[in-house]
Amino acid sequence: MNLIPLLLCLFSSITHAQNYTHQASVAIQEKNGDAAIALLKKALQKNPSDSIALLQIATVQFLTHHYETAAHYYEKAIELNPSNVNTRYNCATAYSRCGNFSRALTLYEYVHERFQDDKTRGVLFKMYVRCQQWDQAAQLQAPSLWWYNQYIFDKTILLDCCKPGNGLGDVIQFIRYAQTLTQAGAKVVVKAPKPLHPLFNQCSFIQTLLGPDDTTPSHDYAYDICIASLLLTTKERIAMNAPQTAYLSADQELVALWNKNICQDDAFKIGICWNSNLVRDNFTGNITPSSRSISLQELAPLASPAVSFYSLQKASESIETPFQLHQYSHDFDDSHGRFMDTAALIMNMDLIITVDTSIAHLAGALGKEVWVLLSCESDYRWFTDSDFSPLYPNMRLFRQNGYRQWDHVIKKVNEELQNKINSSGSPHEPK
Repeated sequence: MNLIPLLLCLFSSITHAQNYTHQASVAIQEKNGDAAIALLKKALQKNPSDSIALLQIATVQFLTHHYETAAHYYEKAIELNPSNVNTRYNCATAYSRCGNFSRALTLYEYVHERFQDDKTRGVLFKMYVRCQQWDQAAQLQAPSLWWYNQYIFDKTILLDCCKPGNGLGDVIQFIRYAQTLTQAGAKVVVKAPKPLHPLFNQCSFIQTLLGPDDTTPSHDYAYDICIASLLLTTKERIAMNAPQTAYLSADQELVALWNKNICQDDAFKIGICWNSNLVRDNFTGNITPSSRSISLQELAPLASPAVSFYSLQKASESIETPFQLHQYSHDFDDSHGRFMDTAALIMNMDLIITVDTSIAHLAGALGKEVWVLLSCESDYRWFTDSDFSPLYPNMRLFRQNGYRQWDHVIKKVNEELQNKINSSGSPHEPK
């Protein structure tokens, strides 16, 4: 059998594949994702075992937010080179972004077993917490027991909520433990971001409130807060140790003022927050809303004559909306302080519907009924699968099943909302 023609054909295919991958590299540099993907698919048609093309197309799919497709190509690359831990790590991240946490966990475990770096350990630790695999999490990071193994009665405790990486919503969630410490007989000094001081000044369980740069007074013990370690520490005791009633309160004068402004509205009143933080797209470089955000157009099916929507987001000017939305811009949360008007308005609502932002934590901390719309790669504190959170008894969770796919979420929310409105009656007072 003459193998020369076969070898020449194979060499030609490989050469063509290399040409396509080179052209794809140029397209990637030009931020043309569609062209790069088309060229890389041609390269793989010529040479299905082209590991460079597989990794390139997986990376472009990942950077353009096609996470399930990216994972598919990463898996093919793993088949060709099973020992490449970087490919396994990237594949795990792709699965995590599209909500396939079980496969992501398996891949992260493989990487950690062979390459025990701090980054992978941290990611795997949070994944164990997300999946409530507490024993495995404890093996990676022994939890600090906080005050559980310390006598703190009449002791001065510094509770530092300014740990790098903590957002305002994180701190709103954490501050409940200042109440737990006070109930145990401690004198609690809290360090918290300045924007939260007007709200936290309402808390009787905080003896002293400081900013991040304020001089720290003498104290007996100091605790900082990391949410993953906190969840691991409390485990099943979350319900016992965390207050299950409202632990923050709105200014009653502001509550009355907002009630006066909206008391003529007899409809079912819903406070909404649809935008999360802005992020820079890693591929295009553009500034866009994060994947946690939802558009007002996607929320439009919830609109009906039976409901009134109130914006819990401050804007410099009113925006056009696909349904009637009460908006507040001038002086909202300014003269009274950050979150003060928001908290008062929340207390005058019948229901809060929000994406995963500080508004979700604020409503939960105020004891208000809140429905949270979660992206498929939700934060690990919301665990997996459950529709309820042990952190806030009045909270419902509505989860995506695909990246930026809100349709089924809104359909489910609408069904629940109609049932709620039908059972509540109108007119009525906020609960």
